[in-house]
Amino acid sequence: MKNIVLIGGHDETFTHFGDLPLTFTVVQLEGSIGPNLRALTDDIRPVGDFEVETVVEVVGAILADKRVDHVFSFTEDGLLPTAVAASRLGLPGMSESSCRLCVDKRMMRDHLRGTEFAVASVICANAADVRAFLHENPAGLVLKRPTGSGSEDVFVIHDEDDLVRAVKVLGGEQFSMLAEEYLPGREVSLETLTIDGRHRLLTVTDKTLHPGALAEARHIVTPDVVDSGTRERLAEFCTRLLTLIGHEHGPCHIELKLDGDRIRLIEINNRVGGDYVGLLAELTTGVSMFRETIRFFAGEPEPTGAQGDYEFASSHLFYEPVDPDVLRANLVDVDIHRLHIGAAAPERHGPVINDDKIGWVVFAARDRAAFDKAIEYLRNEFL
Repeated sequence: MKNIVLIGGHDETFTHFGDLPLTFTVVQLEGSIGPNLRALTDDIRPVGDFEVETVVEVVGAILADKRVDHVFSFTEDGLLPTAVAASRLGLPGMSESSCRLCVDKRMMRDHLRGTEFAVASVICANAADVRAFLHENPAGLVLKRPTGSGSEDVFVIHDEDDLVRAVKVLGGEQFSMLAEEYLPGREVSLETLTIDGRHRLLTVTDKTLHPGALAEARHIVTPDVVDSGTRERLAEFCTRLLTLIGHEHGPCHIELKLDGDRIRLIEINNRVGGDYVGLLAELTTGVSMFRETIRFFAGEPEPTGAQGDYEFASSHLFYEPVDPDVLRANLVDVDIHRLHIGAAAPERHGPVINDDKIGWVVFAARDRAAFDKAIEYLRNEFL
């Protein structure tokens, strides 16, 4: 039986693998070893961090102790260390080159320069550099950390006032930030799954931002997020993009702008989308990106004709406290799959970011009217 080494992951991730004819060795942060992981395997290797050298060392120790057939990670902090470990130790695993492209936004932009996926961009060391780039791109720019994630330290700049505010948050005139041309249009995200080099578009997700911020507030998957022709063009776009960056196996979360007939790339991450977007894909397509990624190594045939239990699904994120019982009472016509509300966040001194969320609800429906009613309630009360 093949042994798969997994690096990290939310405890819920490990529920997807229990019936597979595989054994698992899991490297996990000391404080994140949960009941689902313990139910999956007894071979858990605790670590204090997912730094590259830590992961290389512990995977090397596993290799000295037992057979390793594949090394993989589904958690953002573990992706590149896992790929580096596989490369250094000569193990089957994630592509280090494609991982580096997805982690380093500047490297990705350089790699895509001159292609259909290109976006004007430059590294800025100070406010003067940003002003110069804004002069070249008067429609605006997005300023972000080259290796950042989520909405932290991401700024949309249209004028001098926006720039002054961004510099103040960054703490001074000297910095290293990636400036990209601002892309007009409607933003959507795509969940793709690549199995042994074969790419598949699973879902197109409509995204709503928190008012006055870049933090995500809501994700919706329905059959009509885009029309069939647009979906086909998006699928072809993804196939060309994933092939170009050398992505060979596993999920990707791709953020795009649709501007008329144009498809413009915001960024790509070689992982399942956050905020339970992966669950929305599973509910509406019947495909677990976690399970299918790993199931391939069991040598089982790829399933055909998978279908989801629902046509409509959504996740809504909360940045302020709300009574869960109130949510349940107003969402009685849809099926709630996840509901968690935590304690109030500390006082903020600026726009909310993704990490400020304190809770979420994930629900799905087969009936459009029931789904629209739930969406309307959440829109009116919390957006």
